[in-house]
Amino acid sequence: MIELMVAIAIAALLIFLAGPSFTTFLRNSEIRSTSESIINGLRAAAAEAANRNKRVTFELATATNADWRFWVLDDDDATQKTLQSYAKAEAGRNSTISVEPAGQRTVTFNGLGRVEIDPANRDNHIQYITIASLVPGEARSLRIIIDDKTPPAAGKPRGLRMCDPDPALAVLVPPDPRAC
Repeated sequence: MIELMVAIAIAALLIFLAGPSFTTFLRNSEIRSTSESIINGLRAAAAEAANRNKRVTFELATATNADWRFWVLDDDDATQKTLQSYAKAEAGRNSTISVEPAGQRTVTFNGLGRVEIDPANRDNHIQYITIASLVPGEARSLRIIIDDKTPPAAGKPRGLRMCDPDPALAVLVPPDPRAC
């Protein structure tokens, strides 16, 4: 009986010590799933625009919600035809997003699959999406770069990419490939 109580006490101690790490792991997994769904939707929208040789618009439900869809205008150029959509409840219930410039919800890809930019207003579309956790803790945020205003440093890819916005990663020598 004493051995059983000691075993239960050790198991309880291990569970107590592992709890915070497991919670952080779950939050990071939700952030990663949400980030991957958004970047995959953006890539699919760009590919669909190139395949159809038509403008395709990727749209977030709100500027803070990770629900999204992308659509194309039908042949009558008046009706939106949704090609694909995603609900945040599928993966990241506890994740939230923020977009730059604030308030933007759409980005349109032209027939070449590139971001369509209005020369008179460069801020007319989403440029960055930052994904974080609603639950306070040690979860790591991720950022999706759609249209970078500043050209990337040597060795950094152009176009759609996901990165870690942690400023400590940006100053490492040699540079960390995860850094924004």
